[in-house]
Amino acid sequence: MLKRLTVPDWVQRHTFSYDDYRSVDPVKISSIRLGLGKLNSSTPAVSIIIPAYNEEKCLLNTLSSLSELQPTLPTELIVVNNNSTDGTQEILDKTGVRSIMVQQQGVTYARQAGLEMTKGKYILSGDADSIYPPDWGNEFVAFLAKKTEVACVYGYYSFIPTHRYGRLILSFHELAAEMFFKYRQRQFPFINVVGFNCAFRREQALAAGGYDHAFFHANNNRGEDGYLAMKLAEKFGAIEQVPTTNRVWTSDRRLLEDGSLVRAFLNRVKRHAAV
Repeated sequence: MLKRLTVPDWVQRHTFSYDDYRSVDPVKISSIRLGLGKLNSSTPAVSIIIPAYNEEKCLLNTLSSLSELQPTLPTELIVVNNNSTDGTQEILDKTGVRSIMVQQQGVTYARQAGLEMTKGKYILSGDADSIYPPDWGNEFVAFLAKKTEVACVYGYYSFIPTHRYGRLILSFHELAAEMFFKYRQRQFPFINVVGFNCAFRREQALAAGGYDHAFFHANNNRGEDGYLAMKLAEKFGAIEQVPTTNRVWTSDRRLLEDGSLVRAFLNRVKRHAAV
C-alpha cells in the first residue's frame, strides 16, 4: 500500500509541466524525437495506436514516455489526430511522429482509422494523456503470442495526482476499483478493458467489426474499448488481465468528468450492474 502513495521516479521524469509547448527546451524535443525513432518500423509486428484531440497540454508528456519504450519486437507508433484545433499536429510534426488526420469527430472514428491503416499483428491501444513504462506492451504481446485462446488483454493503472486529488485518496479509489476488477473478471471481463492500456490482434479486431460508433454515441461517448473487447471475446476467445511489472499512469480527468471520486465509483458500479 505504501508504494501506491508515491509517484515513481520514472513517471515524474515525464510529467514535466509547460504552459506553452513552443517554450519547451529544443534539446528536450530533440531527445523525444530521437527516442521515438525506434517506433517507426516499416515491417512492424506491433502497432501502437493513440487518438488525440486537442492534447497540446499533455501530449509531450505521453510522447516523452513512449520515447523510452524498449520494445522486444519491431514496432510502429501512429497518432490519430481527431480534428484538433490546437497545437497537437505541430507537436507531432516536431517530434517526428507518424500521424493521420481524421475529421469525423469521435474517438471510435479515430481508433478505427488507426486500426485500418496499421500493419502490426498486435495492437497496443493507448491514449494521449497517459504515461507509459519502458516495458509497456512487451508482456501483453508475449501473452497473446503464447495464449492463442486469449483475444484481448489489459493491465492495471494508476492516476497521476493533481491539485484536486492526492495519491492517498486516489490509491483508495484504485484499490476499490481493482476489487471490482477481480469480481467482474469472472463474468464481465470486458468492462475492465480500458482503451489506454490494452492489446489485441489486429486481424481479429477487424473481423469483429472494429469500433462501434453507434454504441459509443448511445452510451454518452464512453465504453468503445470494452465493447470491442466484448465482441472479441464472443468471436475469438477470452479476455485476461496480465500482471505487468509496471503500471500505466493516466490523467485523473476521467474522474473529474464524473464530478467526484464517489460519483466515479458509483458510475463504475452502475455500468457493471447494467450489463
